Amino acid sequence: MAALAIGARGPDTPTVLHKAAAPPCEAAQRGSAAVDWFGPDDARQRARLSASCESVGPPVVSTPEQAEAPVDVAERGLAVVTWNVHGGGGDLQRFLDWLRDHTAARGVDAPAVIVLLQEAFRGGDDVPADAPSDVKSPGTIRAKRAANSDIALFAAQTGMWLAYVPSMRNGVRAREDRGCAILSTLPLSEVAGIELPWVNQRRVAVMATITARLDAAPWRLRAISVHLDNRPGRSRQAAALAGLAAIYRFDASPILIGGDLNTWFGPREEAVRDLDAVIPRVRECGNGPTAALRLHLDYLFTTLGSDTRRGCEVVADTFGSDHHPTVLRLLVQRSDGVR
Repeated sequence: MAALAIGARGPDTPTVLHKAAAPPCEAAQRGSAAVDWFGPDDARQRARLSASCESVGPPVVSTPEQAEAPVDVAERGLAVVTWNVHGGGGDLQRFLDWLRDHTAARGVDAPAVIVLLQEAFRGGDDVPADAPSDVKSPGTIRAKRAANSDIALFAAQTGMWLAYVPSMRNGVRAREDRGCAILSTLPLSEVAGIELPWVNQRRVAVMATITARLDAAPWRLRAISVHLDNRPGRSRQAAALAGLAAIYRFDASPILIGGDLNTWFGPREEAVRDLDAVIPRVRECGNGPTAALRLHLDYLFTTLGSDTRRGCEVVADTFGSDHHPTVLRLLVQRSDGVR
């Protein structure tokens, strides 16, 4: 692995993210998805992360059979969502129908949509029948699943672009895994899995480049979906991700990070401050509850300027999840200054 990123603070030796020369385990190489990998290089962490990697299926990067013509984000606008779907409990189709109707009611043509998902669910033979004997599988999230809960099948059925990188199994017995995903009506490329420092479970963020048009010119956005551990060590994971994001901060493409940071103490937590110091937090989304127990767990961060934003809301309906979707509306400024 070649060193690439800034170290993360912690009580032990600082964790440094590296770009991997190869996937983290044999299971990650199955399938046809072209995915780059980043992660810690520490031998103890690598042993845990790679063993857990063998318990899940390969990443999924899927392209719709009929992709729509290039979208002008200065004309159509863009809706960005971060949402923890509770192991497939969130009804994606019902949410997307609501989003379409909600924007139409505001007098807006259907915008492009990017959904940054956490606890996305995938089942079937692509997931190993058993985990390695030295891996303690996480408990099963047994939400009341929607008919469209399998993220790979949903993307295929709806003609959306998908980048899904599983973090962990969904229980011991079933051939199921869960993790972060990016679901988009815009093309995805340059997909990467980012293994975060080990705290209590394997956590993998997913990063992809999203392409559109801005007037007649190509337009690119780098997006990351992340789900931090629910233990106090999540601040080390956030610092590591912030270090990686810092490398991309000043290139030509704006950055967008969305996710469930598991901040039981809200936006004042170190995990939020570390990311905010590199990629500014979208404060228009507020500090109110985004999940069960009236907790604020879900955030968006972006280098897109405030002049692009047309409002952010935490949707009242959970659509079957235990988190509310957070929706940011964007209208990217034209090169001639007209919006």
